[in-house]
Amino acid sequence: MRILVLGGAGYIGSHTVYELIDAGHEVIVIDNLLTGFKEAVHPQAKFYEGDIRDKAFLDDVFSKEKIDGIIHFAASSQVGESMVDPLKYYNNNLCGTEVLLESMVQHGIDKIVFSSTAATYGEPESIPIMESDRTWILQTRPTNSIANGLSARCWKDMHSIRQSSGIKWTTKQKRAE
Repeated sequence: MRILVLGGAGYIGSHTVYELIDAGHEVIVIDNLLTGFKEAVHPQAKFYEGDIRDKAFLDDVFSKEKIDGIIHFAASSQVGESMVDPLKYYNNNLCGTEVLLESMVQHGIDKIVFSSTAATYGEPESIPIMESDRTWILQTRPTNSIANGLSARCWKDMHSIRQSSGIKWTTKQKRAE
């Protein structure tokens, strides 16, 4: 498959790119490099520097590349900063995802996996956190993760996004070199 990884120069995104290439997939990376590093991108991945909120940029990439599916790691994710500057997070995470979904529909890309954080669970009722646990909307964490999921579900229902699913990350693991 030809997979586009948004945020593929960030920590989780770059590790995902390595795993995808190791599994035999062709990978395209888009990252705005605000928190990612171009040096972290696998040398076999095709790299584009740009922002998911820039529809003309996305349309250009989607016109140049045949993309079978997208993995979306391009969200802002710092809980503390999101409480200080919530509009920045709303703009990037929700509005950026909406621009992405609109462009996907126009270019016939119908598969997306979007990443979230364990923060969608709030304060856990038990450890380990399970996918089936309740999610909470608390004052101490951003709600964009849930909003992104709802946005993707709405687009799936209203348009031609065939598959959408989310990943909630609860641990960080170092890649074995």
